[in-house]
Parts: sequence; C-alpha cells; structure tokens
Amino acid sequence: MAEELKVPKTGYDDTEATLVEWLSEEGDEVVYDDDIVVLETDKSAVELPCPSDGVLLKTLADEGDTVYMGQTLAIIGKEDEDISEILDRVAAEAETPPAVAVNAQTEASAPPAGGEVEIIPLTGVRKAMSENMLKSTQVAAHGTTFNEADLSNAMAAAKASDKRVSVTAIIVKATVDALKEFPILNSSSTDSEIRVKKFYNISMAVNTDKGLYVPVIKQTDAKSPEQINEEMKRLGDLAEQGRLAPVDMENGTFTISNAGRFGSLFFVPIINQPQSGILGVGTISKRPIVVDDKIEIRPMVYICVSYDHRIIPGAIAQQFLVKVKEGIEAV
Repeated sequence: MAEELKVPKTGYDDTEATLVEWLSEEGDEVVYDDDIVVLETDKSAVELPCPSDGVLLKTLADEGDTVYMGQTLAIIGKEDEDISEILDRVAAEAETPPAVAVNAQTEASAPPAGGEVEIIPLTGVRKAMSENMLKSTQVAAHGTTFNEADLSNAMAAAKASDKRVSVTAIIVKATVDALKEFPILNSSSTDSEIRVKKFYNISMAVNTDKGLYVPVIKQTDAKSPEQINEEMKRLGDLAEQGRLAPVDMENGTFTISNAGRFGSLFFVPIINQPQSGILGVGTISKRPIVVDDKIEIRPMVYICVSYDHRIIPGAIAQQFLVKVKEGIEAV
C-alpha cells in the first residue's frame, strides 16, 4: 500500500518550510529511512527520510516551494500502483497558502531604472532573523553597557592547553560563572512574570552565507573550556553546512555574539528573544594600558552586554559585566 511523505513538525514554532532539494526523482527506487528531500525552516535545514521501501511514484511540491506542516510532499509505493485516490484526497485537503501582496511582487520583479539589482528572497533563516530582530527591538527595553578585558592570561592559557582551547571558550566559561552570581540575566519574561532559568544553555551566534544561526551549547556550566571549545566547533561546522537540527537551537538561556572575527572593535548586540541578555565581544587588539602605574602593551578586548531594562536594573547589568571581565582576566 502506498505511503505519503508529509512535512513533519520540525520545531516549537515551525509551521512552514522551503523545499530546497529533492534527493531522489520520480521513478527512482527508494529505501526506508534514506533521506529523499531537504527542507529549510526558519531555524535549520532538515533532511526527511523515506517512510518505506518502494518507488517514488509522485512528488507533489517543487524545489523552492513553501510547504506547510502536514502537507503531503510525495507518494511512495509499488511500481504502477494506483494512487489516484490519494491524489484526489490530497487535492481536496490542500489549503490555500497565505496570499502574497500582488503590488509587492510586481514592484520586486519590475526592471530597475538605475541598473541591475539582485533579488534575494527573504525566506528561511533570513526571514526568521528579520522577524526576530524586529520583534526584539519592539518588545524589549534595550540597554547596553561596555567594559574591556585584558586577555593576557586567557591567551597564555589557551596557548598552553593541550587541545588549544580558544579564547572564546574561556569567555563563555567566565560568562556562565557571572550568570550564576547574577541569575536575573539568565531569564525570560512575560507580561506577568519573570522566569529565571536554573540551567545554563549558552546560545552562540554563527553567521553563515545562508544567514544567522544561533546554536546552543547545552549544560554549559557542566563543561570545561576544552569541552566548550569542542562543542562550539561541532555546532559551528553544522551551521556552515546548513545541517543544524531544531534541537541544536532550542532552550538557550543567554547569548554570546562575537563580532571580533570580523574586525569590529565593539558593537551593540540585539537581544535574542525570549532571552533577557546578550554578551557582545569585539576584536582582540594590542593597546597601551596602565598597569601598576606603568604603561604596558596588552591584548585587550571590548565586551558589552545588552539587557532588557524592563526587568534588569542597569546596576545589575554593569556588575554582571565586571564579573565577566574579572573571570576572563583571572584565568
């Protein structure tokens, strides 16, 4: 009996996805549990496995189409099997997708008067990033405070480590220690309550060609800097490949965004909703500073924290950032 391949629920809030690629074509023999199609949600790329052995009798969506949770994508069965009943039912159950503004479509496709323009569809990860950043600026009362840290000890510790721990891993560990002392920054909120998390899952912003992903290092407080470093690399590689699973980006409690790799001295990060704080890390640069009344050249980094001023007093955010600074320098 023929079976249908349907769009599964791929995350807490996902109801739609973009069909990126068919890995098999109509008429191909397919094997149970082999991946046959790639979808991109607003959080990750997801490969769907074949529900049974057989032949891919019919594909019901094209590459580039927006598909919806529960929608039938393909029918798998025996060669020459009659699937007309399934096709009729699928056609009858099909819901009309959300309407697209005709004027906006026309405007986007009209030839530009000033020269060539590349149109990049705002879908998947890019669409999610756009919506989440706008939502954050509308929902949270953003405040940001800055400080700087001397990385002399951290860089020496990273270099001396057998596994060459990164400075970022040391910063992550210092951040978790500071969150334990100022737990209000490890929280989320609603209109009626503040939810202080008693676990520490650090979200790490990773920029890729497809957009911004924010995978999560689970139980960060239980990990050593070496283990944090390994997990960052694993998640970063998956993000670059577009192979992060929804579970890799769930349940973050606080975010760290490192713009230093792009040469930025400092910046003002936007809170990753529904979290209440985000640490920004700038580039490492040698600067003259005063140490014991003497001028010395040290590797310095600007750090900052953006916080939701509705629930976090400025004084608490400032003390938290000083604690992060002290943790980095005390390695």
